Amino acid sequence: MFDFLKPKVLEEVESKYSGRIRVVSSLGNRYLATGLLTQSGGLVKDVWDPVLKKYGRKNKSWLILGLAGGTIAKIISDRFSPAGITGVEIDPLMIKLGKKYLELGKIPDLEIKNQDAKRYILNNKQRFDYILVDIYLGDRLPDFVYDIKFLKKLRQLGKLIIFNHLFYDDSKRQKAGKLVTGLKDIFPSVNLMRKLTNLLIICS
Repeated sequence: MFDFLKPKVLEEVESKYSGRIRVVSSLGNRYLATGLLTQSGGLVKDVWDPVLKKYGRKNKSWLILGLAGGTIAKIISDRFSPAGITGVEIDPLMIKLGKKYLELGKIPDLEIKNQDAKRYILNNKQRFDYILVDIYLGDRLPDFVYDIKFLKKLRQLGKLIIFNHLFYDDSKRQKAGKLVTGLKDIFPSVNLMRKLTNLLIICS
């Protein structure tokens, strides 16, 4: 009874970057998940929506580190008439599944780069109005996100940088605290916003 209410796995693949990726359909919505975490679709919109509503402006340039299936890019495209969106995603399977199930390939003004985010940032000179850092491999941020050299380069390239950091247990909270401390040494302004099990860190 009520089997139609149960989430249905549409496809499942194994990625060398993200581990097992599942494409799930639930109540008419589709999302990409690794383990217990949603990477695109579903709760990702709920996490990012409040911070984008508060800080987002029209006709600006955006860089998304950790594009996944394109949920954030779609919000930006629909709401802010962006001057351009660049999405960097290391996992080709995420891009493939995003195009197949989440209409990633149909987002206007989105340039997709299948690259390592660290290498992209350290070798880049292009400036952006916004840089969104949402680089998750499974349930962890890569170590380079906490590196001072990487954070300083982000400040050079972006006017406003927003980090998404998990915040649901002691380990995640300690790492988030470490990141916030490092950011306060680099950016004049660091603000925090809690949403669900996440901490959004806004730097300018």
